Amino acid sequence: MNITPNNEIESPAEIMSRLTCELGRTCTNKEHFFAAKYDLTPAEFRCLRLFKNRPSMSIKRIAIQMNLTPGRITHILTSLEAKNYIIRKVDDKDKRNIIVHLTESSKPFLKIVNENHIKLHEDILSNIAADKREFMLDSMEELIKALKTWTDNTKRR
Repeated sequence: MNITPNNEIESPAEIMSRLTCELGRTCTNKEHFFAAKYDLTPAEFRCLRLFKNRPSMSIKRIAIQMNLTPGRITHILTSLEAKNYIIRKVDDKDKRNIIVHLTESSKPFLKIVNENHIKLHEDILSNIAADKREFMLDSMEELIKALKTWTDNTKRR
């Protein structure tokens, strides 16, 4: 239980609701700040992060992973193409599909962006007492697992 500024007692569910909303807002602000540092929109940054361990993927896979409409994905990819980070090619195996590839010139840039993204999180972790970091990371994993389970169960209803 927690006491709010109004001296009302919050239930664990109310505390979780408040904290997850605040975490979401704070993470969104962090993402906006970081993306802007590299002249990217947050959506462009999230899209490029999907290519961290792969040089190409289908538009369909990008749309699923980003949970966005094909029209929104097209807009993001058009912008990334204009910035010379990606190119779109017709799939040789199935002409109906488009495969998005990183450009050779984008790979060194994305390596730096990914390294700096990790550095940013190292800086954030440094603000947490060393003896609490492992517990906090384990708790975050459990929270994400619980949220995904809830989401999956809700979709099935």
